[in-house]
Amino acid sequence: MSETATRYSAPALDKGLDILELLAESSQPLTMGQIADRLSRSKGEIFRMLVALERRRYILRDEATDGFLIGSRLFEMAMKTAPTRNLVATAMPHIGAVAHALDQSCHLTVLSDTQIVVIARVEAPGELGFAVRLGYRRRVDHSASGRVLAAFASPGDRQRLIRRLEESHADFDRPGFEARIERIAKLGHEKSPSRTVRGVTDLGAPIIGETGWAVGALTVPFILRDDAQKGLDDAAAVVVREAAAISADLAVGMPGATTAISA
Repeated sequence: MSETATRYSAPALDKGLDILELLAESSQPLTMGQIADRLSRSKGEIFRMLVALERRRYILRDEATDGFLIGSRLFEMAMKTAPTRNLVATAMPHIGAVAHALDQSCHLTVLSDTQIVVIARVEAPGELGFAVRLGYRRRVDHSASGRVLAAFASPGDRQRLIRRLEESHADFDRPGFEARIERIAKLGHEKSPSRTVRGVTDLGAPIIGETGWAVGALTVPFILRDDAQKGLDDAAAVVVREAAAISADLAVGMPGATTAISA
């Protein structure tokens, strides 16, 4: 560490940020002991920081395990930034149009480190549908929207994302992921069975920002029903069309959309 960095260091702040970054990456609640072990700190070092972060809703306590998990506070703060507000405001009419055209739920996702996060959604207008909650997170390589965002990211951003996935997840299949996103880039959209819900096919298309690269992904978890008016291919065409319309609207009226929010 340089002399200047040492002089102006803030150990307590660094400690709090380390905790937030660790919990944001974890798919399971972590106990105080687990957090201390993974950060190579004592329980005494992190106890007061955990209390402060919990009091201000940056982290939450899981009653079943007595572990900690990331709260909604950072998400709420990120949603208040102008670029994110602009992206959501521009996309919402089109998200609604997709939902009503297909009678399916539809949502908007952006990147958050090695995960996607849902920042806007419209539920299916009919009696039956499958929807994800606002703030829902999933690993990039485990989600259709994540693969879309990677496929249409700039070459530099794509490689940085792949390196982070390799560093963070021992089970990450780099060759398979790279082959998959290359196919998506050629097709212009993703169509794949959901990894979490049987009977759901995820349809996703990129929203392109002013830089020429993806700033978000428009995604439909499509349920094929007996009374469905459109099949998968027709539904994919609707998603692609509306994602392109959002991109066009951003280009003329909403500059500065963001590609990611804080973890």
